[in-house]
Amino acid sequence: MGKSAKANDELLRRYAWKEDLWLHAKDVSGSHVLIKARSGLNFPKDVLEYAAGLAAYYSKYKQESLAPIAYTPAKYVRKVKGSAPGAVMVDREKVVLVAPLTPQ
Repeated sequence: MGKSAKANDELLRRYAWKEDLWLHAKDVSGSHVLIKARSGLNFPKDVLEYAAGLAAYYSKYKQESLAPIAYTPAKYVRKVKGSAPGAVMVDREKVVLVAPLTPQ
């Protein structure tokens, strides 16, 4: 999970592989979250919801009861040359509504 704009860029550039799942709070600033892919396995629903809850907590949606979290394989997330730190373009995203989850 990236906890700053620079850390979000670093996460995407250095640690994300194309089949990893990328999550981010929809339409607000916040942390990027990655779920590392395991060959031949799908992402369990509870893992997706947990990671989405963390993305909600580390975003502007922290105080909301439900937050829309966008997710997509990392291969559909790209940095646009010259864009601000942490800013990305996302294609083929899906959205899940979750409650922000306090990290433990």
